[in-house]
Amino acid sequence: MNLLRVFGAILLALPGVASAATRVSSDSNCPSSDALSVRLLGLLPAGGPENASARVQVDAQSMLIEVTTPGEPARQRTVPLTGDCEERTETAALIIASWLDAMPEGTVGAPSTTVKPTPASGPGTTVGGGNPSPGPSWDGGSALAGVGVLGLADKQGLSPGLLLCASMPELIANFGLALEASVGLYRDVAVGAGTARYWRPTVALQASADLYRGRWLLRAVAGPALGILTVSGSGYDKSSTDTTVMWGADLGLVLARVWRRREAWISVAAMTWPQGRGIRSRLDGTDTRVSLPEWEARLSVGFSWEIRGSGNREASL
Repeated sequence: MNLLRVFGAILLALPGVASAATRVSSDSNCPSSDALSVRLLGLLPAGGPENASARVQVDAQSMLIEVTTPGEPARQRTVPLTGDCEERTETAALIIASWLDAMPEGTVGAPSTTVKPTPASGPGTTVGGGNPSPGPSWDGGSALAGVGVLGLADKQGLSPGLLLCASMPELIANFGLALEASVGLYRDVAVGAGTARYWRPTVALQASADLYRGRWLLRAVAGPALGILTVSGSGYDKSSTDTTVMWGADLGLVLARVWRRREAWISVAAMTWPQGRGIRSRLDGTDTRVSLPEWEARLSVGFSWEIRGSGNREASL
């Protein structure tokens, strides 16, 4: 019977706790407002004073934390966006609790170094004699590795292939670099009395720019390409094999679905080989030459995963 009374008292107390808690809002699900409210219940009596409110805003690089209480200027702090959702929730909750005068001294760094009244008199303005907050540090962003399948189309027809890629899409803000290696199947072309078989493994170094970032991501890529062209003959009295290197250029668009630390993507691209290459056959004093395609269209589908993280990619969920 005593145990039932204890449970009854807890249930009766819960609505009062919920109504007295500080109002918390977040424009992201990492950290979410629900997770912040639950964490504040463990840090503040009744989850904080009911006349206070806290707001968290998340972008691709940072997290802005603001606390407002009646009769006092709003307090703000911007921190780099690092770690997973649990770590971000802990960081934001500790800062909010410290401003509400409920945390032991020294639990978190003094927020007065970045606190400023609202509205601020200018960027970098601080109050209380604090030092300006340091700018966001450059860490190169996330590094991704990926694999995909591709289809090639040129004047010789269609050909399937495979590709491998490595990228740092957030090397500097929304700009990055990517390295892509691809190869299609052998292609056959009739030259004179025989057949020439050729293939061109390709390596492309691409500069990338994110044009749109949200649940879906649209990225433009462009850069130089290196092709290793290998040709071998068959059906001739004397067949031979030759290899040459050629330079080209790559231009395309990537549509990606980002979640957690992974990307699923589809890419359309055009590749050109302005140097031009041809295959020649000599038979009984007759020269036969076939020019190889100087352009190709590409459609690829693939999957990438994060191999080195900065924590920023989750903000786009």
